[in-house]
Order: sequence, then structure tokens, then C-alpha cells
Amino acid sequence: MPPRKKPNTSGSSKKSNLHNQTQPSKFGIQRFFERHTQNALSASQKLENATATDSSATNDTTSTSQENSKSNGVRGSRNNPIVVGSESIAPKTSDFILKKVGNETKLVNSALPLQKNDEANNPPHETPPENLVPPEESVSEVSLKRLKFSPGMFIKQSQDDGVNEVTWKISPVNERLQSVSKHMPHIVQALAESSRNNLLPIWNCSDDKASLGKDGRDEKLHGLSIPKVVERSQLSMSKIGLKRINPDQGTDCNGNATTVINSAEAGGQSPFRTPPSLSYCHDKVQLGKDVEHNGLSDQFYLRQHKKALLELLDQVEDAISVEDTTIFGNSTYSLKVQGQNTDNLPLKVHHAVERIKSDIPKEVIRVSPNSHYLVLEVSEKVRPADSSAAQCSYKVLRLLNEQTGEERAVQLWEEWYCSVIAPGDTVNIIGQFDEQGNCDIDHDNNFVIVHPDILVSGTRVAGSFACQRRAVLDERVRHSEYSIAALTGTLLHQIFQAGLMKESPTINFLEEYARVVFQRNLEGLYACGVNENDVLKTLMDAIPKLLGWIMLFKGSDETKDPNVDFGSHGLKKVDISEVIDIEEMAWAPKYGLKGMIDASVKVKVRTGKNEAYEEIMPLEFKTGKAINSQEHSAQVILYTVLMSERYRKSIGSGLLYYLQPDQTQGIMVRRSDLVGLIMQRNELASDILKALTTQQLPPMSKRPSICRGCRHLNVCSIYHKVHGGSTESSGLGDVFDYHTKHLTSAHSKFLRLWDRLIDLEAKETELVKKDMWRSQTRKSQNTGGISSIVLDASDGIPCQKSFKDSRFIYRFVQQQDLCSFSEVCDGDQSNASSTNNLDLTLKNGDYVILSTESSCQAIASGVITDISHIHVSVSFSKRLRIPGSSSNTQDLIQQVWRIDKDEVMTSFAIMRFNLLNLFLQNDQSTHLRRMIVDLEAPRFDSGTTVSQDPAISYVWSEKNLNDDQRRAILKILTAKDYALILGMPGTGKTSTMVHAVKSLLIRSTSILLTAYTNSAVDNLLIKLKAQGIDFVRIGRLEAVHEEVRGHCFSAANVQSVGDIKKRLEQVKVVAVTCLGITSPLLANMRFDVCIMDEAGQTTLPVSLGPLTFASRFVLVGDHYQLPPLVRSAEARENGMGVSLFCRLSEAHPQAISALQSQYRMCRGIMDLSNALIYGDRLRCGSSEIANAKLQFSGLECALPWLKDVLNPGRPVIFIDTDKLPALEARDRKIVNNPVEARIIAEVAKELIKNGIGVERIGVITPYNSQANLIRSATHLTSLEIHTIDKYQGRDKDCILVSFVRSNENPTTWTSSSLLGDWQRINVALTRAKRKLIMVGSCRTLSKVPLLKLLINKVEEQSGILSPLMKDINQKGTLERCSQMKDK
Repeated sequence: MPPRKKPNTSGSSKKSNLHNQTQPSKFGIQRFFERHTQNALSASQKLENATATDSSATNDTTSTSQENSKSNGVRGSRNNPIVVGSESIAPKTSDFILKKVGNETKLVNSALPLQKNDEANNPPHETPPENLVPPEESVSEVSLKRLKFSPGMFIKQSQDDGVNEVTWKISPVNERLQSVSKHMPHIVQALAESSRNNLLPIWNCSDDKASLGKDGRDEKLHGLSIPKVVERSQLSMSKIGLKRINPDQGTDCNGNATTVINSAEAGGQSPFRTPPSLSYCHDKVQLGKDVEHNGLSDQFYLRQHKKALLELLDQVEDAISVEDTTIFGNSTYSLKVQGQNTDNLPLKVHHAVERIKSDIPKEVIRVSPNSHYLVLEVSEKVRPADSSAAQCSYKVLRLLNEQTGEERAVQLWEEWYCSVIAPGDTVNIIGQFDEQGNCDIDHDNNFVIVHPDILVSGTRVAGSFACQRRAVLDERVRHSEYSIAALTGTLLHQIFQAGLMKESPTINFLEEYARVVFQRNLEGLYACGVNENDVLKTLMDAIPKLLGWIMLFKGSDETKDPNVDFGSHGLKKVDISEVIDIEEMAWAPKYGLKGMIDASVKVKVRTGKNEAYEEIMPLEFKTGKAINSQEHSAQVILYTVLMSERYRKSIGSGLLYYLQPDQTQGIMVRRSDLVGLIMQRNELASDILKALTTQQLPPMSKRPSICRGCRHLNVCSIYHKVHGGSTESSGLGDVFDYHTKHLTSAHSKFLRLWDRLIDLEAKETELVKKDMWRSQTRKSQNTGGISSIVLDASDGIPCQKSFKDSRFIYRFVQQQDLCSFSEVCDGDQSNASSTNNLDLTLKNGDYVILSTESSCQAIASGVITDISHIHVSVSFSKRLRIPGSSSNTQDLIQQVWRIDKDEVMTSFAIMRFNLLNLFLQNDQSTHLRRMIVDLEAPRFDSGTTVSQDPAISYVWSEKNLNDDQRRAILKILTAKDYALILGMPGTGKTSTMVHAVKSLLIRSTSILLTAYTNSAVDNLLIKLKAQGIDFVRIGRLEAVHEEVRGHCFSAANVQSVGDIKKRLEQVKVVAVTCLGITSPLLANMRFDVCIMDEAGQTTLPVSLGPLTFASRFVLVGDHYQLPPLVRSAEARENGMGVSLFCRLSEAHPQAISALQSQYRMCRGIMDLSNALIYGDRLRCGSSEIANAKLQFSGLECALPWLKDVLNPGRPVIFIDTDKLPALEARDRKIVNNPVEARIIAEVAKELIKNGIGVERIGVITPYNSQANLIRSATHLTSLEIHTIDKYQGRDKDCILVSFVRSNENPTTWTSSSLLGDWQRINVALTRAKRKLIMVGSCRTLSKVPLLKLLINKVEEQSGILSPLMKDINQKGTLERCSQMKDK
């Protein structure tokens, strides 16, 4: 939280100078800094004594410093404070005090001598800049202000001029550490808290002399003027004094440009130029005296000051405190400030605080040697020249182990010195630390992986040498162009892989398989617009060459084994003895890499010395010429890294086969190459993260001959323009102008805003994805996956083959039976949040990653085909196999698995592509920009009469339409740009859309139907099918409803590209989800109208995609119900939750046609929504609807309160639990209410017992954990129990609602939770047709104004029931639950 503002209560000014200073308070903040920096002063004094500087040199330095301060701001010495607002961050030593000079407060170094003859004794770095108040001035003095620690503290650079050391430091109070430590044991939390606050003050860098402002411009720091706070972001080159140099040159240890020479391999030069292009070197490196590094003992004075830091937290009023007490063995201490007077607070800290490892639980100590570390500080130092080595710069990283709280130090030498690493970054150290906790990384030893949670594909890394900007755009933007060369390459890969897997392949086998893969890829061939016979001929022509290679390398005759050139290692005979896998998915979080390996093979290798050995290696297949051999070699080298991690063994070579020249190369892994590739990977990961956090891309390459043919030319140019780029800075001249001249400042602002919002939302997904790779958090957090599942072998493994026998389906169930509700009521709440959790977040059609739970090893990617709260079925492209094992059925059955959503397949790349498409230079994009960005008013045609238009005649003659629906369809028919249909609950918007489609078809209008979810698309198509309307459904069969699968191309008997063309020409209606628009079937299609359902729930960037395919569009939705689902609070607050439907509705209400006659709710239920949300605009469509009641065959209830609840004459019931022991149960962020769950279960069972079918009953609750609890309580697998979000668009005769929240003291409960969301409340209240039964605490819910109004409206209907414990406990129904709550 931000620091609290306190009034200035400082007393009278105190005199202070070198010889006479007031002794600080024992517990004062100044006392802390004095004690904290004694060692720093001592070390500084040693350096001063070692520096031979005469008085003239000192004066020259002083003069230079003063001149620099005039033009460049404050010289960054150790004693310069940073002033933020009116609060000063205290200096490192006690030598500085604040003095009053006129109306300004300035800093004075009281340690400086008052006599001029003492100036020669002052080392240069202690000479204050000119704009600091000199000691001889007569000024009034003021007392030091308190240090403020707050989450907003920023990262700054400092440099000790005397020792040429530059340090970057992390914010003292860091949200990242809080999120990490809260999942660790209490002791680790305490250590992490103390470590992150034990930081030196933050200094300005003398080399930089400028602070980067929020707008990206350099802000000069003149004297003690208030600098702008630097936003925490990726460190840019300008901030660390780095520059690009000739890519053909490197740097020596001092930063001077040199020719790149690889000394690691005699006679061979690394093609990957380690570091990558040696593209960064220091602009200024001032060689200073030696800086000794003595390990952790002097590593920024950390360990010995932990107690002082805890003191500081107890004393500084505005420090962030830990509210809960922390347990240390048998003693307890609190980090919370307990009173206003903090000067004399006693401190009780167990002596174990200062020990790091000995008292940490064993399960925390047992961490992988390749743990993730948080970078706290980055220091640049200089090693002096001696007899053994030249003078050289190196970096020191101060690290915090994010799992144990331990601190480490890493020195980066030689090329690793050029690594761009900043405080706050996450790194993985591959190497061993010595006993002092140090690790050296240099040309020959160890690796550092920056941002290891960002898994970068080997292909992307290898291709980034040509253009880093293109590689980042490939990662961020989904490109929909279709290339025949790429498609042909894919087909040849599949044929080649099939031949490898076949025991004895033949020409006939490969030709037959070629026809199979050709048939499977007809949609891609259609998108490319090529002659299919030509493509098939290309495949057939390549088969003899493919077969010849396979027979040569897999032949059984050792005498005929081919020789393969392995470069400096010479020729070797190679024989593939086994093809282990094809298209093997390999993910290595340890290295921050991932990849799909063409083939994993076991090879027998014989050298010229008749030495033979067998090893596993990757085989990479290239269908083109060997023109990018270095890039392809880089891929193979990175694949060896992936396979080494996957197979847990060292793999040092690979094979690279080029089809066209029929050439095979052997690739040997050299460390020099690997270092270059890892550094390139680190740089690319940093650029990807920088783009995600700051929307800044790497610079344009400025090579017109290459850029003109780039697939990202449009996107690249637009990004450059909207972020302030010009024609000159682009280097592309007229080409750049052509693509960007139409963009206005308003367009640029719109694109920058939504690009940032997409990235904010994407960052939330990144946090979830990171947990997939960290075993500690995987088991302690619910990351949206399914854990502890095993294969169900009852129907065989795999249980079946899916559509067209091309995929394998495996069924998974939970490892053990879940606890029953009775166990929960007996006091075991530990399982409450995980009970029946298989369907919490995943659904049919989701892409998922299957991994082993024990080793966290990703095994395969697949698609969910079926899921319920008791099982999940996943379709894979091949049989499951565990690397390094026999992978027989028994191995698979014994393994415990985990399934996570594959966030790589999420929508963000498509969303960015949609957004950028809006700003292209073409007619369609221009029209959409005018409507959506410029918000021009939509146009409507008012001149058409009934006699002239048969479509309008149909609308007026259709008896099944009411007046609202007719007006809505006429709005659609007369729209020239767009129309908006507001479909209130139960008003029949789906039926309206069916008739709208029929009307448009009368005009022979082509229609694209779309919605965000598959279920919404299919619901509409099912009704169209019932009306006899033909259509094509685009989508994966796994995600499509069974009733409409026959309309999918994948299920139809399509034999050729001509069949696809003919079918698409015949049909006028095509349906696809909003994110399915990347289908190749849509590549060449245009429509007259796009109709989008669920538009109120769809984010603007997602909505844009389908609209680009049509001349005009219709949005159907209700922005009074659920808005778009946005995870990021910041993105939501800045407008991500505002749908396109809402944006256009508010801008042009005249474009709306509202459906107000509802056919779902009886009058009593409708009145609630009318009073709370719609202002009496809703009305019942008929008297039958208004008076509908729940009909029982014969109402018999054992308990009177249940009879009152089920009374058909009372359509709305609210069961008030205030007189019951029904308080909510909380476990961290999980909240549920066992008593409410049991009440819901009893009511549901009573409804079923009295003749209400289970299919007519639905249960709604805001919280997943409560839904799980209710499932356990009911034991009715067929009863639909979901959250509010999952019930939108659905209804039941009887709806039961559990509000969950119930507190003894609800005064502190605000409307910021789910129940404070009026749109969610609206959905919950409008799902019931005839009976609505709510359960909750009136006392608690009344604290939310909307819910208080709801309770009042129910009370007006006499629907409040307040049962006592004796009423509902006559059969012991809730006894155990109440006992649990009383504990």
C-alpha cells in the first residue's frame, strides 16, 4: 500500500557539523543508517588511502565535477540523495543534513571540513556538486526527515567514482517478493522480507547523468530538484550506457571494438558470435583501482544487518508491515507497527533470524541446484591488470533465491559481461556455487539464463540473428498469410517422418501416405490458392530421394554406412539404429527454451579410428537449399540442449539433412557456439518481456532490400509510427510513408492504449504460465490446471482413436476418491477447495499440456475432448511416451499426471493482429476505423417500403415475432454500417437472430455468424438447422456440438480443393468463433454482413477480427449482464472490460434496438431485475409467463421450513442464515460456506423428491470453491452446479443461489468482491423461470447497496425466511457443520 501522509512534526532546527553532532536516538532511523554503513565507510576509507591524489588533481576533479553538474545534473556520488516529492530518501551515511536556504531545502554534507586548507584531504567522490550548499555558507538548518519505504520506490543507478563501480538496485519493497514469499513457510517469508529491505540507498549514475522520465525523455537532475519517478521496466540500452557497434566487431575487456575471434576451438570461429554480434559494449569505461570481492562476507553488508532491518520495519511508521504474526520455532515476533510512538519500541527477535539455512524446513532446503533467483543488485567493477591477466570489467549480480530466501553472488566475466541484466529480473544459474555462495560465469564455465520462465523456441532464437524486431513480432502477432512453400515443407516433413517410423518403407507406402497427408491439408491448399496437382507432383517427385536417404541411414549393412562431415571433428560413419520419436515436444524451463524436434534418433557412430559409440541426437530436416546453414545449425545445437534436459543425459551432436541438395551435415556442439546462442536467447527473452511490459520493440533494421519482403512490414511500420517514429528514423523512405501516412494522432493514441491493455492482460497469463515450471508453486497453488490425475485403464489405453483415426484419446480420473462432504463437516476443510475440481477452468476444445507431476516434465500437448467433474479426456496426435522409459502401458498407468492449459495457444497474438489490422491502408480497415476509432455515426436506409423489399414483407408477416423483435430485424435490414441489438434476459434474442438470418437470406446476403464461445455459435446453428437453413461450421470437431458436426468440413466427404470451393460458393451462412477466424477456409472469403452474438461479453480486440470480413455488422448482446472477462485489474480499470458493444452503444444510442418482452421469468422474479437493473423496462411476453409456477406432483416435506421454501405460491425465497452458525470459511483467497452448501443440497434433494426433474434445477454461486462444496454435498452428478459466469445465456425452471459471504462483523466488508458486481447479480437473478431460491446472510449482504435493495424487494414479496437451528436440525441435518463452525 502507499505510504501514509503524516504532518510535519519536526521540532526546532539543530546545529550539526563535523565536530559537534547530536547523538541519534537509539532506535532512530538515522541511527540505523549509521550502524548500517560502518563497513561501507571503512571500505571507502581504505580506497581513499590507496589513491595517490595530490591537491591539484583534487581541485581539477572538483572543478570538473562542478562543471558537469551545471550541464548534466547531479554528479552521482555515494552521498547524493534522491528527493521524491517533499520527502528525502536518507543518505547512506550520516554526513548529510537538510538545510533551509531561503525557500528551498537543500542537502549539506556536514562531514566536509569548514576550512579551505582541509579541502586537499577530501577524496574526489566526496566533493559536492556546485549546486549543493557549500559548508561555508551561513544557512539555517533543519532536521532530517524520515525515510519512507513504499512499493513505489524506484530503481536508480549509482557509481562510486573512486572505484569505478556502477550499481543498480531493486526497490526495497517489492511486490514480486511478496507474491513469492506468501506461498513459502513463515520463516522463509521473514527472511525474504528482511532481505529485500536490506538495501543501500539509491544513487544516480554519473555516466548517465540523466533520469529517464515517464515519457521516455531524459530528465536532467539539477541539484536537488525533484526527479520524476522512473517506472519499473526492462532496462534499456540508454539507461546503462551501452551502444551498438559494428556487428562484425567485438569488444575487448575494456569495451574497445575488436574483431570477433573464437578462441574456444582451434582453427574454428563461432558463427554465432559470442556474445550475439557482440552488439553491446560500454560507451564509457573509466579504469579505476582494484575492487576486491570477498564473497558474501562483504556482499553489500547484508547478513549482519538483518536484525537492524527488522528493527527498522518495527520503527518506521510508513513501512509495509506483515499483519499476521510470524512463527519462529517456539518464539513469535511481529513485523507490524503497533503504535504511533515508535522511538522506544522494544524488539524481540529470536537469534535464529540471523541464520539462513539451519532452521529452514528440510523440504524448503531441498531445492534444485538450478533454482530461480531474483536479481537484487547489479554492480559493474574493474579488475586491475596484473602479470596473469589484463585489466578487465566484470559484473557482480547479487541474487535472492526465490524458494529459500538465501542470497548468492554471481560474477559475469568476458562476453557474459555484456549481458543486459537489471534489478528485478529473474535468472537461473546453471553452475555450482562455492562455499561462500559465489559463482563465476565466463567463456568456459557455467551459464546464466535471463527470464527463464519465458520459453523461447529454438527456431525463434536461431532466426533472431537476422532481425531481432522480426523475432519479437513473430512472438507477439499472429500472422495469417499462407505460403505454398511453407505448406509443401510441412507435407514433406510428415512424409519423411512416416518413412522414418516405418520398419521397412517402400515407394508405394510413401506415395500412399503422401496422398493421406495431402487430403488432410486440403484447407491449407485452398487458402494458398494453388493448383493441387502441382503440389501433389512435387511431393511424389521428392519421395525417391527421401526413401533413398532413409534406406541409406537406416540400413542394416554396416559396411555401407554413410560418412557424415562433423566439421573439425572429421568424417564419421552414421547409422540410425532407432527412431525414438517424431515431432517431439521438448520444453526446458531450466534454459528458457522450447522446441518441436523433427525426429529424435538413436545413432551408432564410428570414427576413422574404428571407435564406435551410440548416442541420442536430434535430426533436423530441411526441404530447401542450404542457404541459411548457420541458422539451421543453431537450431540443431539448441535442440541438443532441449534433448539433454529431456533425456537427462548429455547430447553433444545432431544431424541436419537438406532435401534439395541431398546433403547431410553433422553438427557438433561447441561451448563457444552455445554461449553465443544462450546469450542471444537471453537478449531475445529480454526484448520479448520489454515489449510486453513497455510496448517497446527492438529498433528497425533499416535495410530496405530485406524489409520490403518481410511478412511484418505493415505491422512493423505502424508500430514505429505510433510510438513516435518518423520516415527518417525508419530508414525505409517512401515504403514507410505508404504504410503509415493515413494514421492520425488519435489513431496512434487508440492503438497504444489497446496494445498496452492487451499486454496487461497477457502478463496475468504469464504469471499463471510460470507456475507450470516451478514444482514448489505447482503443488501449492491452483494455477487453473488439473493435478493428481491418473490414466483410466478401464476402456484400454488409449481408450479410443478420435476422428478419422488420426488422434489418440486418453481418459484421466483423479488419483484417489475425493473426500465426502461429511469429512468436510467433521472439520477437514483442506480438501474443500479441490473437491471435484476437474471442471473449474478447462473446457472442451482447450489446448492443454500434459506433464508428469513428480518431475514436472512436459510430455505432450493435446486438446480436451470431454470433461466433467469426475474425468477429463484428452486427444493427442500420437501415443503417449515418457522420455527415457519403455513407456509401456503399466508405466503410463503408474504415473501421476497434471494437465495445464496451454497458454501459448491463447488469444493475445490474435488480438494484437486484429488491432493492427484496424490501422492498415485499405478500404475495409478505413471504414472500420471511422466507425470504431473515430466513432462516426452509423447510417440507416429509411426509403425502403414493404412492397419493394420481400425481406421486409417477411418480417411484418411473420406471426412468431413480437413488435420489439420486428423493429430489431428492420434495424438490421436498413443498416448501412452497423446495428446494435440489446437483448435483455429471456427476450428471445436467439430466435430474433434466426429470423434476421432468414430475412437476409431472402436478399441473398452472405452472412458470417460468430460469437466468443463455441456454445453460443452452436446454439444459434441448432435453431437454424431446425429451420432448414444450410450453413458451414468452421472449427475443431472436439469443440463443436454433436448436432452440427456434420456441417464441418472435417466431417464431410471433401476430396479436393474444388469440393471446398464448390461448397463455400453454395452456402450463404458460415459460422465460426471470434478466435477461429484464422482458419484457412476464411482466407479468401468476404461477407455482406457479420452477426456477432455475446458481443457484450467480448473484448474489443477480439470483436475486431470477424468484422474485417464483412461490409457491415450487427452486434447482439446486453452490456447490463456480464462484461468481458478480464483477469488484470489494471487492464480492467483502464478500459479492457468495455466491450465494443458498450462503446458503440454509449456513443450512438440511436443505433440500438432493444428487446424488452421477455418469455423466461414469472412476474415475481422479473420484478427483482426490473427494480435493480432495468428500471421497469422489462415486461412479460404473455400472461402465461407472468403467472407461471413450479408444479409439484404432490408437495410433501418432512420439515416445515422446507415446505415454506418450496411453496409454489412464493416464486422468490431468500433463506436468511443470520440465526444459524453459518459463517463463511476462508483459506487464503479461497472462500466457501459449508452450511449454505448443505442447505442448498437439502433443498435440491427435496425438489427432486417432489417430482422436479434434476434437469430442471440449477445451482449458482459466485465462487468455484463453493460450487465444489455443493457438489460434494448433493452427490448428484447430473445436477448442474456452476458459477454465475458459466450460467450466462442459460436458464432453468428452478434456480438455487448460494451467496456464501457471511461475517460476524460485516462492517469492513465492501462491495469490491464478486457480489459487488451488479452485472453478475443481474445474471444470477435472471436465470430462473418459475422459482428462485437464494441462501445468504442478510446482515452481511446488506452492506452492499444493490444487495440491500434486493433483500428489501424480496421482503416486499414476503419471501424472507429466517429458520432457527432447532427448525432445520430436527433430523440432525446440519449438526456436524455447525460443530465445525463453532470450533
